Amino acid sequence: MSTTRDELAKQRIKKLRIVFYIVAGFLAVEVVSSILTGSLALFADAGHMVADVGGLALALFAISYSRKPPTPQRTFGFYRLEILAALANGVVLILISFYILYEAYWRIIEPRQIDVLPMLVVGCIGLVVNVIGIMLLKSHAHNISLNSIEKDEHTSDIDQDHYEREKDVDLNMQGAYLEVLSDTLGSVGIIIAAIVIYLTGIYLADPIVSILLAFFIFPRTWRLLNKSLHILMEGVPANVSHEEIKNAILQVKGVTGIFELHIWTITSGLNALSAHVVVIDPSKSLEVLQEINSLLEKKFRIAHATIQIEGYHDQTGLI
Repeated sequence: MSTTRDELAKQRIKKLRIVFYIVAGFLAVEVVSSILTGSLALFADAGHMVADVGGLALALFAISYSRKPPTPQRTFGFYRLEILAALANGVVLILISFYILYEAYWRIIEPRQIDVLPMLVVGCIGLVVNVIGIMLLKSHAHNISLNSIEKDEHTSDIDQDHYEREKDVDLNMQGAYLEVLSDTLGSVGIIIAAIVIYLTGIYLADPIVSILLAFFIFPRTWRLLNKSLHILMEGVPANVSHEEIKNAILQVKGVTGIFELHIWTITSGLNALSAHVVVIDPSKSLEVLQEINSLLEKKFRIAHATIQIEGYHDQTGLI
């Protein structure tokens, strides 16, 4: 390969960090501008950008901390911090959204005068900022495929885990790209509201756009909260079927039963599994274990599996 995995990761982190600083800087500008101009739409877009800054921060966090080795005290490393940060981000966004809706309600009843020209300027600057972010992330989001990181039969268990995490880095880059892309809608909404107010003097355009932006935040926030809580509750990953994995293991030659099958997510893109597998012939245990681990890695992308081989189990307890 002309480019190593570490070099690819460094390139991604560098571009992602640049976009993060640009968007976070504009977020501060937008908050100050919303206070000075009195525009609720600007504040709503700032709330929308909090989602984007949070998403970018989580992507950076996931890429950086996924490369940190585990410790004796944290044997899975720091992966769960990403989920805790995502949960906190979701709670903050929900509170911001409700505040925007509350404020928009009162501004519809009693419209407030807004300094339109600064509002328009900030909206245009926001559009430019998002376009720059899109251009910086686009090449990595689309051109760096999962095949850019290769593996072969000599890949070690550690490299296999690193390989899986690097593939998730690609997904984090794509997610960050979509976050910035979606934020262009907020900037366009600000510009439209400012133009309408400037041409017609209808200040209701400001709270109306604010409400639309608040409702645009809700679905994304709900997905974020739902995913975070599901992972923290150690639910079965959405892209994995408990029944399918159970049946696949039962199809392995020599396996006569399976029980205590648990599948959960350590962090986004990193799944784990534990199970007790019944093998009647003890001499075949190692062969069966190797086949099950290979099956889980290749078919289900589960590299962290703990399989306990059993010689017998009551059939009523098998699942």
